[in-house]
Amino acid sequence: EKWMHYSNTNEDRRLLEQVVSQYRQRICELAASEGEINVGSEPYYQRNTGALFDAIRVVLEDNGVQPLLAWHDTHDSPLRNDRKPDGTLIELANASDSKDWRWVAAVVEIKDDKASENNKVARGQILEDFLDMARDQPRKNMLGLGITKHGKVTAYVSTCDSIDYAIVGKLPALDTNVSSEEYAMVRFIAVLLRYLDPRHSYVVSQTSGIFNDINLVELVPPPKQIVNMLSGSFREFRLKIADDKAFSGRRYYIHGMRTWLYHAQIYYATEAGKVERGDDVILKLQWHASDAREGDIHKKANSMSVPHIPQLVFAGDIEMEEHPGGWEVLVMHNAGASIKDHAIWSNFHNACVIVDAFAGFSHTLLAASAGDGSGFILHRDVSASNLLMHGKDHEPRVIDWGYGLVASAQNLNRTTGLPAIVGTAPYMSLRVLYGQFKRSVVDDLESLFLVLSYCLCKHYGKPDKDWYRRMWSGTLSTSNLLMERKDWLESLATYIAKMNLNSCPRELSELAVDMYMALFGSKEYSASDIINSEADPRCSYLTNAVWAEIFSKSLEIMELPHVKKLLRFAKDSERDSFAE
Repeated sequence: EKWMHYSNTNEDRRLLEQVVSQYRQRICELAASEGEINVGSEPYYQRNTGALFDAIRVVLEDNGVQPLLAWHDTHDSPLRNDRKPDGTLIELANASDSKDWRWVAAVVEIKDDKASENNKVARGQILEDFLDMARDQPRKNMLGLGITKHGKVTAYVSTCDSIDYAIVGKLPALDTNVSSEEYAMVRFIAVLLRYLDPRHSYVVSQTSGIFNDINLVELVPPPKQIVNMLSGSFREFRLKIADDKAFSGRRYYIHGMRTWLYHAQIYYATEAGKVERGDDVILKLQWHASDAREGDIHKKANSMSVPHIPQLVFAGDIEMEEHPGGWEVLVMHNAGASIKDHAIWSNFHNACVIVDAFAGFSHTLLAASAGDGSGFILHRDVSASNLLMHGKDHEPRVIDWGYGLVASAQNLNRTTGLPAIVGTAPYMSLRVLYGQFKRSVVDDLESLFLVLSYCLCKHYGKPDKDWYRRMWSGTLSTSNLLMERKDWLESLATYIAKMNLNSCPRELSELAVDMYMALFGSKEYSASDIINSEADPRCSYLTNAVWAEIFSKSLEIMELPHVKKLLRFAKDSERDSFAE
């Protein structure tokens, strides 16, 4: 907006001419000290871009204007994760810390004259830069500049729900009159350096630009709150982030649901002004891009007394004019560490404890799907990141109900769904990968089986490296992943052979085999039958009791509390079958 309405007066033109003069002088100095560079090459545009930013900064400062941003040539100076955009615009107040993505306000990628104006490589690099910019703090918008053929400059703007781009000008020539297109570019960069406040892009920010102390009521005022169990008799309550960085989340996506999870502590301020420390919690910031609210689903699960779900203590929509209702904040009791990276795998003596945890995860999914008189819940995104173990007793916890669906209790088949493939691809069931949108708890249980299989491969197996990467990296298309998965699960022999679990504890390998047989061992239904049927045929025979029985043999070895609870639930369940 500032750029489009920037004045085009004689004074404006004088400043632009000053910039061009300073720009050409700077390039002459660089050519004298560093030598000539091939015109139209990437190093040529790299040098000229840096010279233009420097010239604009000098002219602004000479005219009494302090820029908000500083240019950094990062082509040969990687940022902290070893990524190297060709250039970045850094908040000037923190320019000394130029390697931290969190201070980056905009990125620049440069190509030579062989590249088209709308170059796919430059676009791809800018999208990667956007992911890095929002790695540890969610942003509501991000800016990138692509400089390609003949110095054409394209601006890319990523918002919460779209990426837009437009050609905004051209790098000034060195030996001809400056065109209107080139003046437009100079004016655009001048406006960026002068007006682009990097803190504006953050969903949550402080004057420092990096948040670590949040007033939840300011962020989510009472009308926007779904749950608030923190108020009590306190005057104020705040969250302090234990680390500036998110420890997990669905952060590496441009579109669709994105999440950031942080370890935090609650601090209360009493009426007398005393500050008291409260519980350790998990803070979750989320862009859900739909009408669904994870806070509503999580609250519903807590009200149904579904076991092994962290208590939700605060939830609501972030107050934001630009994207009303799109951003959500949740605060829940601490849930521990992800099952996939948990240190428990390093000790063979913990095998039965892991079995007990998977019994607990099963109990959560089955109890949620059983529901109560008001409805039932399917998780729909069971993954290795969403299953956690908490405390010295390794209590199982199931989090991330953002893709969950609450359905009517009148649906006795307990199947529901939407015409969309949702979830985390490596753990999606065969039917979901195929595109069957009717979902049941069997799909969640199949995802749980895949999480166990992944963990066994990761910690005990010696699978083929290319196969392991294709299966678990999330880079394959759903159709290709479906083909790979079908080949792998074709028989029990191929399932075992692919993972190569020579060093796996017997209790865990037997659990994996028993889960496989429950899901795919039916002589009546092949994998193709399961995939192609409109309704999952396994719902007719894979009852709560059948699934719970998988874990019962572990009780012969030691007392496992969660296995006992699962067996008791299956026995007491009013509807023992998923089918009517």
